[in-house]
Amino acid sequence: MDFGILSLLPPVVAIGLALITKRVYMSLFLGILAGSLLYNNWNIVASASHIVNTIIGSVELTSITGISSFTGVGNLWNLLILLFLVMLGILIALITRAGGALAYGNWASTKIKSKEGASLSTSLLGILLFIDDYFNCLTVGTVMKPITDKFKISRAKLAYIIDSTAAPVCILMPVSSWFAAVVGNLGESGVGTGALSSMSPSGVFFSAILYNTYALVALFMVSFIISFKKMDFGPMKVHEKVATETGDLFNGDAETAAIESEIEPLSGGKISYLVLPLVVLILAIIFAFMISGGLFAGVGIIESFLSMDASWGLFWGGLVTLLFTVVYFIVSKAVPAKDIANLFAKGSKLMLPAITILILAWSLGSVIGDLGTGTYLSSLIQNSLPVQILPAILFLLSGFMAFSTGTSWGTFGIMLPIAVPMAVGLGMPEFVVPFVAAVLGGAIYGDHSSPISDTTIMSSTGAGTKHIDHVQTQLPYTTLIGIMAFLGYLIVGYTINLGYWVSGLINLLFVAFAVYIAASFLSKKHVVNALQIN
Repeated sequence: MDFGILSLLPPVVAIGLALITKRVYMSLFLGILAGSLLYNNWNIVASASHIVNTIIGSVELTSITGISSFTGVGNLWNLLILLFLVMLGILIALITRAGGALAYGNWASTKIKSKEGASLSTSLLGILLFIDDYFNCLTVGTVMKPITDKFKISRAKLAYIIDSTAAPVCILMPVSSWFAAVVGNLGESGVGTGALSSMSPSGVFFSAILYNTYALVALFMVSFIISFKKMDFGPMKVHEKVATETGDLFNGDAETAAIESEIEPLSGGKISYLVLPLVVLILAIIFAFMISGGLFAGVGIIESFLSMDASWGLFWGGLVTLLFTVVYFIVSKAVPAKDIANLFAKGSKLMLPAITILILAWSLGSVIGDLGTGTYLSSLIQNSLPVQILPAILFLLSGFMAFSTGTSWGTFGIMLPIAVPMAVGLGMPEFVVPFVAAVLGGAIYGDHSSPISDTTIMSSTGAGTKHIDHVQTQLPYTTLIGIMAFLGYLIVGYTINLGYWVSGLINLLFVAFAVYIAASFLSKKHVVNALQIN
């Protein structure tokens, strides 16, 4: 059945209620309920069954027969991500109890002398960990929380820095899980064959980097906000002011603060109790990534990265690290053996909010898929539109699709097979690169902004902040960049005839300068109450 514009009902209900009520669980469930009722023609019994099957199906495991089965079997990807979250929560609890995080924070505060230095260090680490966005979000948060806490950086600000150096970095790097996803979609979209036989999927990816305006300017804005004091605006300004003046990093969110305070650090903690487990985690995950990509099956190192299964690598890397850490802490007497079981429970509890939101978000995404929301949105593009405005339209539509569905990879899969043939059909292959870049940029914008995006959820989890606080404080920033990026793609459409570099640089400089001017203006105005949702 074609649900048309009604297919937008579930994401509108879920996202709208989440922003208005701040009750994420309820909002996501009501979005699922609305979609199920619509899908089942308002039959309550059938809808109830559909909801139960959808939620169970989001983490259902059908079979395991080997490494190759870890891709595309049931929803094993989702299940492995949840198990990795549990293991990471336990790992955080162990490190905190051993005093490793406290010792590292004390040491780092002697090396990093300012709030700006702590924020800059966080962003640089995020840029360096570009292999996978989940890995990035959770690792950066674990490492940097002790340092940013010392300098009274709000957890909402930490989540923003983490989120802005996760997907926007991964989409620009040729060795990442995102590169593999994009190149695969480009190949299926016709790049490298027929009229586009002179192009290669990887070549189009590299060429699109200059036009990937949203990702590039998102990174610019992070450095801009960090480098210039008092440049925050909107709800973020409130969080930062409260953190600086009162030391409350959670802006009154006593529940999240209480969960973290349940784990009391032991005296005599060492920096190695944090650093060594994290080094093992990074190396184990990278090695597991390459194994999942066929490293021991005759595949080269680079090729194994491009073919990796991120969820498989995260799970096994996390498991190896957790086992190592437990043995290391018991042998070194960092944590009494009798505390281990209790720390497993407390660490799992740390991740319960993220796990609940992820399951509900995945379930909502499944319902949205049943209704054909993505297909409906893609059908809105009309070939009668002037070709010059198509990059901007593709950016806008991809952004709205990713925001509504919570998935950038799903947006790639739907929009790239539309954008590439569109350029060929128009007889203008020179528009392939800006069309592809517009889709990628729009997908990153929607993913970066959406309350139901897994990357947004992971960022709030890694920072240890309330999810809706992260969404509301970040949204004014991402919206500002998105508006300017839309205008930039209009410039691309009308200047592409000037040449690749000229058009790309004009677009990029315009957007960066416009964001700089607008952010400077907003930070000086009393717009906090107007932008904050109570």
